[in-house]
Order: sequence, then structure tokens, then C-alpha cells
Amino acid sequence: MLLAKHLPSAKDARIYMSVERTYLGYIKFSLYTLSLAVLLRKLELIAQFTQRIHASVFLDYSAMGLSLIGTAMILVGIFFFYRDIKYIEGGIEVSPKEVTDPRIYMAAERTFLAWVRTAISLIVFGFVIEKFEFFLYQLEKVFNIHFHHDHSKLFGIGAFIILVGLITLVLGMFNFYSSVRRVDAGYYRTNILLYKFYGAVIFIACLVLTFYVLKII
Repeated sequence: MLLAKHLPSAKDARIYMSVERTYLGYIKFSLYTLSLAVLLRKLELIAQFTQRIHASVFLDYSAMGLSLIGTAMILVGIFFFYRDIKYIEGGIEVSPKEVTDPRIYMAAERTFLAWVRTAISLIVFGFVIEKFEFFLYQLEKVFNIHFHHDHSKLFGIGAFIILVGLITLVLGMFNFYSSVRRVDAGYYRTNILLYKFYGAVIFIACLVLTFYVLKII
């Protein structure tokens, strides 16, 4: 949408769906970034207990930086989502014939697949968090230490993120069938309420993870 700002806008269903897929792409990028941050945190803990101070400090700052970037990317995605939707809404109305173009149904399928990929990313990310709790438990046994914070809650956080991933599949199916019905009716608009609620849930989950998991020690 950024490159098309100099062009006149139209309330085309394919443009709406393109913005939706971009929004989900921001969320996936955020999850990948946070997963990498958790991996760096694991390496930082190993470096710390093996007395590799310089590597430990570098990995610690890298993990914190990535966690902040990952969480911020959700806010960036929300900002661009609302900005682009507002830009599209200011455009001309397309005819009902154009809304029932077969390519729009294919765009709806691609949007549904974007929901599925986001759901898979969430489920995998939930398992990463859950395994992080097991990793900390093993560190305590091997090095005979005890962390200052109770890391047993990580299992609950991981299970919650997995649950959000499963709910994402349901929301994706609901959005797909809803999109097809609106296209059949010749009038398509993005379900902003759905994306607003979904973005808020993902942001809160990532925010909790940033402040709890990555500063567990």
C-alpha cells in the first residue's frame, strides 16, 4: 500500500484482503523474532553458567533487543493496518460485478492460508515457550542452582499461546466463510472488529512473554 499511495484508491475486495494478509504477516514476523529471542536467551544462560561473560552479555542484550522489536512489530502492523484500511475507504466504490470476480475468491483462499500459517506459527511458538520451562528445569539440575523467579508458569504461558493458535484456526475459517458470503453478495469490507480483537490478544501475550520469560533470571 505504501508504494500505491500516489494512485487513486478503490474499495476493491482484493485490496482489502491484501491488507489483511500484510497484517497477519507482521504478526508472524513478530513471532519468529520472539522465538529467536528465546533461543538467544537459552544460549545466554549456557554462556553464563560456563563463565563466558562477554558472550553472556552480548546474548542478553541481543535477546532483549529482539524481544522488544518483536513486540513492537505488532503495534507497527496495527498502525499500518488501520492506515491502509482508512486509505482504501476513501476510494471509489467498485461495481458489484467486480466484487464477484473469480480472482477475489482466490484472494480469499490466500487470506485463509495466511490465517493458517499464523496459527501454525503460534502453535510452534507455544511449544518453544513450553520447552523453555523444561530447559530451565534441566539447568537447575545440572548446575545445582535455583532461579529467583518461579519458571513453572512458563508451561501455562506456552499452553495459552498454543490455545490462541488453535483459536486462530477457528477465526480463520470463520473469516473465510464470512468473506465468501460477502463476496457473493457483491459487497466486501474487512472485518475490522475481528482483526482489532485478534491483534490485541496477540500483543498482550507477547508483552507478557517479553517481561516474564526473557527476564526469568
